[in-house]
Amino acid sequence: MIPYSSLTVSFPNSVKTLNGTNYEDWKDSLNLYLSLHDFDLALRIDKPAAITAQSTEAQKTLHEKWEASNRKCVNVISYTMEKSIRQSIPEIDVAKDYLKAVGEKFTRFDKAKKSEYLSLFDKTLYDGVSGVREHIMKMIHYYNKLKELKVEIGEDTLIWRVLQSLPPQFDVMRTSYNTQKAEWTIDEMIAIITQEEETFKKGKEQSVQFAAASTSGT
Repeated sequence: MIPYSSLTVSFPNSVKTLNGTNYEDWKDSLNLYLSLHDFDLALRIDKPAAITAQSTEAQKTLHEKWEASNRKCVNVISYTMEKSIRQSIPEIDVAKDYLKAVGEKFTRFDKAKKSEYLSLFDKTLYDGVSGVREHIMKMIHYYNKLKELKVEIGEDTLIWRVLQSLPPQFDVMRTSYNTQKAEWTIDEMIAIITQEEETFKKGKEQSVQFAAASTSGT
């Protein structure tokens, strides 16, 4: 790998940092940055033939420009990845091949992550212990992760899935939602379901108090 000290431009803050879920956004911002700064020659053409005594001035100039472009591209690609990702990819000194290796890694990574989050989104059920608000936040987290991975799921599907993940005591509310014409927003869903659980808790407290009073009166 070419050392970072050879990078002749300031850190490209306009390029997103590649993490575990934003490969496409990172690549788009990377290509835009390299193109706007006219650094992308090494990504557009293959490496020119080695310079020989018979090489023309034009060939020498092209080779020199390609080497400079390649050096900048490799450094920008490497410098805009999280360290753990950078260390997981073999050192490659040709920018086009380096970018291809990153893409191949994330094609496999994205498929695995999509499968993981789809499974969590489809199978997670409310345990009745952690609190329904926390459960909903967990479901929204899975939903947002899937959106980052380019899995298009509408808010209506998220709301439906959250309702399906709730235990039987929410059946009346679930039926009410399914029969009404208006759709809830995510904030409305959180407020309504949280309020419903609070109603259950108050009902249980009243039942316990009533049972205790009945026992003491016998």
